[in-house]
Amino acid sequence: MNDNVRHLNASFKPGKNEKKVDLINEGEEEQMEVYGYRLSAGRRCLAWLGFLATAGLLRLVCHWFPRMLLYLTHCPCSLRDAQKLLCVENYQGKYKMYHIRTFKTISAEAVSSQCAEEMSPESKKLRAYLSNGKVKDLEELRMVSVKKLRYVWDEAEQRLVRLSGLEAAAGYAEMHAHSGISDSLRCSRQAVYGLNDIDVPMQSILTLFLLEVVNPLYIFQVFSLIVWFLEGYYYYTMVIILMSAFGVTSSISQTRKNQRSLHDTVHKTDVVTVDRGTSGGGTLEVETTQLVPGDVIVIPPNGCDMYCDAVLLSGSCIVNESMLTGESVPVTKTPLPKTAGGYYNAREDSNHTLFCGTEVMQSRGQKGSSARALVLRTGYLTAKGELVRSILYPPPADFRFDRDVGRFIIVLGIISTCGLIYTIVSKSMRFIRASDIAIKALDLFTIVIPPALPATMTVGKLYGQKRLEKARIFCINSRVINVSGSIDCICFDKTGTLTEDGLDMWGVVEVKPEGRFLQPPARDPQELHDGPLRRGMACCHSLSLIDGEYAGDPLDVRMFEFTKWELVEEEEDVADGECEEDDEDEENLPTVVRPPPGESQDAKEISIVHQFQFSSRLQRMSVVTITAGVQDYDMYCKGSPEMITSLSDPSTVPTGLNETLHEYTSKGYRVIAMGHRRLARSTNLQKLAREDAERDLRFLGIIILENRLKPQTTPVIAELTAARFKIVMITGDNIQTASSVARESGIVLPHETIVEVTARELPTSAPQVYFTKSTIAPPSMPCDGGLSNAAFEVSPGDEETCVGGGGGASPYRLAVTGPTWAALRSARQDLLPRIVAAGAIFARMSSDQKQQLVQELKEMGYYVAMCGDGANDCGALKAAHVGISLSEAEASVASPFTSREPDISCVPRIVREGRAALVTSFGIFKFMVAYSIAEFTSVALLYGIDSNLTDFEFLFIDICLVVHFALTFGNTEAFAGPLVPESPMTGLYTITPMLSLWLQVLVIVAGQTAGFYVVRFFPWFEPFDFAKVQTYACYENYGVFSVSMFQYIIAAIVFSQGKPYRKSVYTNRYLLASLLVMTGVCAYITVYPARWIMNFLQIKLPPAYDVRVVILCMAVVSFVVAMFLENFVVQYLVFKKARAKFSVCGPKGSPKAKLIEEMREDISWPPITKEIPPITMNGTAPTTYKIDYSSGDTTAQTKL
Repeated sequence: MNDNVRHLNASFKPGKNEKKVDLINEGEEEQMEVYGYRLSAGRRCLAWLGFLATAGLLRLVCHWFPRMLLYLTHCPCSLRDAQKLLCVENYQGKYKMYHIRTFKTISAEAVSSQCAEEMSPESKKLRAYLSNGKVKDLEELRMVSVKKLRYVWDEAEQRLVRLSGLEAAAGYAEMHAHSGISDSLRCSRQAVYGLNDIDVPMQSILTLFLLEVVNPLYIFQVFSLIVWFLEGYYYYTMVIILMSAFGVTSSISQTRKNQRSLHDTVHKTDVVTVDRGTSGGGTLEVETTQLVPGDVIVIPPNGCDMYCDAVLLSGSCIVNESMLTGESVPVTKTPLPKTAGGYYNAREDSNHTLFCGTEVMQSRGQKGSSARALVLRTGYLTAKGELVRSILYPPPADFRFDRDVGRFIIVLGIISTCGLIYTIVSKSMRFIRASDIAIKALDLFTIVIPPALPATMTVGKLYGQKRLEKARIFCINSRVINVSGSIDCICFDKTGTLTEDGLDMWGVVEVKPEGRFLQPPARDPQELHDGPLRRGMACCHSLSLIDGEYAGDPLDVRMFEFTKWELVEEEEDVADGECEEDDEDEENLPTVVRPPPGESQDAKEISIVHQFQFSSRLQRMSVVTITAGVQDYDMYCKGSPEMITSLSDPSTVPTGLNETLHEYTSKGYRVIAMGHRRLARSTNLQKLAREDAERDLRFLGIIILENRLKPQTTPVIAELTAARFKIVMITGDNIQTASSVARESGIVLPHETIVEVTARELPTSAPQVYFTKSTIAPPSMPCDGGLSNAAFEVSPGDEETCVGGGGGASPYRLAVTGPTWAALRSARQDLLPRIVAAGAIFARMSSDQKQQLVQELKEMGYYVAMCGDGANDCGALKAAHVGISLSEAEASVASPFTSREPDISCVPRIVREGRAALVTSFGIFKFMVAYSIAEFTSVALLYGIDSNLTDFEFLFIDICLVVHFALTFGNTEAFAGPLVPESPMTGLYTITPMLSLWLQVLVIVAGQTAGFYVVRFFPWFEPFDFAKVQTYACYENYGVFSVSMFQYIIAAIVFSQGKPYRKSVYTNRYLLASLLVMTGVCAYITVYPARWIMNFLQIKLPPAYDVRVVILCMAVVSFVVAMFLENFVVQYLVFKKARAKFSVCGPKGSPKAKLIEEMREDISWPPITKEIPPITMNGTAPTTYKIDYSSGDTTAQTKL
């Protein structure tokens, strides 16, 4: 059955017997409650009787609510005995998603009978690796699939456990022991894990058609068409049928196109070579869909695409991981260590893992052999599978406007019910036939909910989407365009988003050979001495040569090019045979770097024989090398200055290092440090632990790189700041560099002071929090008032408020690091809202922390947009209300917006189009509601004399006026002027849209009532008697129809709001032409229509011109009154004047606004300390998170 998403207040909750709540994925993001059900013969019979008794209506309701069908045909039971599984996923306590799945049982005997090869002993049982670390070998396996993942029934624990890959229970030694699997074992594994295929379902045209037409809206349309047909509205019914057919066809075509596009992008197969294992021997070529965990695959030297997640057992690979990171920067993968007792960790061992969807550009095996990798995960268990699952099962949409539209349809249903009752009562009192009463009552009921409402509501978004595409901004979910119109907080990644992708070498600062002092910076390669720092820059990297060009991290490329050395990878080029390893475990061919021709004789060829890959957690990488003519190994380690300093011999760390680091990082430069150590040649590199190698370093110097702002960054930030958006920078870079970029880009204004937040963890109590002024603040700007210079410590019990600005305090912005963020989230939740509200710079943030910050901003009440280049931003992009990716890589496929222009100039454009689309949606909704109530009023008035609008009058109103206007309504372009601070309203149930709508409804009802009665005051008036004429033509019909024609035109003009979100209505040439033409046509029909028009519309024209002129005057008066009420009363008095009493970020009563108001009024917060005082407890200095100066991309910690 299909997954269904329902609001929490949906009906059909689990039954009384479902008291015990079983969970799957407990404690994880996808935690779900699960309930077991088994088929009940009695319930099934009663259900079928109900289906027959209701002529299938009950079955249709069960299609809309699949849980109801489950409850009607099954009874609750334990999971052990269940045939069906009901999974309830609670999303943020607001929405529940329901999944109904069927258990299936697999037996080893059945699998054996299907396998062509005789089953080996190890294949006679079904092996399942579970996420809890257990390995199950069973003769019979009971499992269920939920959201593309399989869950196995664990009889011992009496619960469902997620099926995992080989990594769940395999250690390093066990992985290296794998030599491939036999065909029979592959058959057994495939029965458990399924095909290695990320299958995106493609539904048939017939299935899509049936799913579309049984939608509640179309069912209501079918009901309406039957009523209209019985009423005699044949032409109108045929037009609606044609429109509905067009809508269904378009919807099916678009859905099919989207499914095919995703399927073609994801579904790819190839042939791969696998080892057959010890039993069969040799290799075998198989389809990638046949791969199972445990297979050992051969990686071709010229590379390949990965169709599974595999860990590298031997050799090395150069891999393009843009699918995962968004950056097309090749990375080097090294073999899994053979460390005894070690266990695979997905995060820590990522540098040994080849992920599905990535491209192996080049591989190098051990001598005389190809690289080999062990298959860990297949299908939806892989990294690519997780990405596709996030697309197939996105979080439920929660936008206030969409919710309010659904609720307002209920209001319209109530109005239509009142009309139905009115018709029955009034016509019964005149003794009309029961059949006629029923038809008339149902006719009035169908009028209030317009069938074209859903189609017209998408018009504004589609026009906006088309305009965005012209600006090279592409949207895969048009619904988010409306949401983008409400955003008031924008988060930016730094590197690649605000700044250029590439780095340029600025210079190198070496340590003087004779002492602990730094030399002047070397800006030119010729100024760099041929010493250990230069050699470290030449070899401490993971670069490779691909087609004669360096491939790897841009920082490594710039650093290596600065040395002018050369890189070679041929085996015969190994220096003087020196790389012939004494260590038998060293398998891979080394990378060799050579000094440039003409270099001094001291410069020798260097072979890189071992690498410790860069770790974001450790903030460093290192290499072990052999230098020609040197007996011992040389180890070079580069990373963040704090990390290299902490690993270095203190006697080698130069004095004044902190001041030098601060000088460069405060200017926005990126700084890394280099250390060196000698290792004995007898060292076994394969068994060398990283922590044993990377210690007692000699500090060599620092390398300085610059990362420039993109040209578009500063003007865009200035535009957004002027519109009072909350702008936040979230980066993995260090806090000093991030603060400098924030200053330079305008995120932090010149008159604002940057206050750095530092959390010191204590062993026995909550962290202590300190606030210090950043020296990056302009020295000319005084920091007084709220930014007190007195030393002050914030204790866990103190009361704090936020944002200095009142009482003469200097405005400020907070800067927070990732470690401080983690400490605050874990133990100082009381401070977190204030930190988030006043924070502008969040540095050293990991991917998870970026997502956490976005969630915190959303919980505070902000509508958040996240703009990033895809590198570590995917979680935040998906968590934000609006994700904007500047990368075209697959990592950004889940982001609603993707800009082909890799800069932030797309952000204001998206905001403008979003605001225009949101205002358009409001306008169209109000127009359609006004239209339905106007038509309802016309029919209700005429029902009082047993008349009605004629078939062609309905047709003229619906086609020539309403649908025509609605389709051109959204073509008004977004306002091109400055962005205004006030975003459009997001809810219908607020005073502005409700007052606007109901005042216009009041004008409509008053106008039609006047038109109904005004014709009766003229001497030529004749009362209507339907029994005599058998036609709806009468003077009251003329009066109501003539007035209503102009009211639809007036409503289209009134609700076409222009500045400050859209251009004026006269710039929409199609709508303007339609309004002018239809105004002339309506005036012509009212005053002097041709005979054929009178016959066509069945109008009874008054014999005198006086009433015709009166109706024209009434139309003019209605227009003036409607414009006065909308522009002066609603837009000026209510929206502008009354809204001035509301906060920038929301109503004064909202939690966010209250907090910000408190922060503005309290001038004593934040308490500022000049320095963080050293504190010891029991003689031990606690860990303190302090200002860092490193240049890496992840969290840094400095212990004081």
